[in-house]
Amino acid sequence: MEAFQLAARRLFDIPDAASVHIRCTSGSLWITLDHDARDIVLEAGESFSTPEHKRALLYALEPASFALSCVPHGAMAHGMQRALAA
Repeated sequence: MEAFQLAARRLFDIPDAASVHIRCTSGSLWITLDHDARDIVLEAGESFSTPEHKRALLYALEPASFALSCVPHGAMAHGMQRALAA
């Protein structure tokens, strides 16, 4: 698991969201996936993952911290993703 911090109004790019489990540890994050109409907002303690191989942009709505965690590739069938962070 890797921990990151973002200042308010800063972006973090994840090239392949299917390879990442995102957990917001403080603040709040807005997540958008390429070509996906959903807007995902995470508050501290919430997490997000997707099986879709799309780029994700994380935007800090306020100063925020988050963690990206690795999951074994074979676990994708169980709704878990293998990590690949930029």
